[in-house]
Amino acid sequence: MAKRTKPINVRRIQRYNNIIIGIYSAISFLSANIIAYRDDRFVSWNRLVCHRPPSRGSYMLLWYIFYLSKLWEFLDIYLVILNKTPVLMHFRWHHQTTPSVVLAGLIGNISYEWPTIVSNTLLHTFMYPHFAGIWNAYPILLVLGAWQLIVGLSFSVYAIIVGCDGSFYAQLWGLLMYITYTIGYLNEHFHLIDRLIVFISTTRHPSKTF
Repeated sequence: MAKRTKPINVRRIQRYNNIIIGIYSAISFLSANIIAYRDDRFVSWNRLVCHRPPSRGSYMLLWYIFYLSKLWEFLDIYLVILNKTPVLMHFRWHHQTTPSVVLAGLIGNISYEWPTIVSNTLLHTFMYPHFAGIWNAYPILLVLGAWQLIVGLSFSVYAIIVGCDGSFYAQLWGLLMYITYTIGYLNEHFHLIDRLIVFISTTRHPSKTF
């Protein structure tokens, strides 16, 4: 009799994948801060987020790798689906659109990439090991998720108003996407959009009971 091959254990693959992404995120978080310090980005607020020195060498490499990691997370969604794990719409939308946001920032050479990279990699340092079952970091994820959105929204608006370096269209695209992420986050954790829909529905169709 032919030997039966064992089915692929997608759950195990997903767990190892989450651990690897978590480790990568921690390394990227530390590297982004170390290289920014090396390049004197912390000397002033203006140099840190608005008119930074040209990206070069190891920092540019880090930015390219960060973009590739967004493609990695894009593919990770399908690994989750193969594992028959429910995927929240906010999570799916976020990870399927962030590659375009990072690519626009990379090509448009936006000046506030440091806070966005740092806030994202810090969140993922805790999030992916949480998904892998290494620890339960839900309260931390709630705070860091909100912090990432605040960072993305505030710096996108700041860059457009002040006129920071980089493409205006890249800044605008980032702002629009962060608005959608914020809506998804608020609805996921507080069901604000669902409640708004119910409120509008009941307002349009008031109860006819006496």
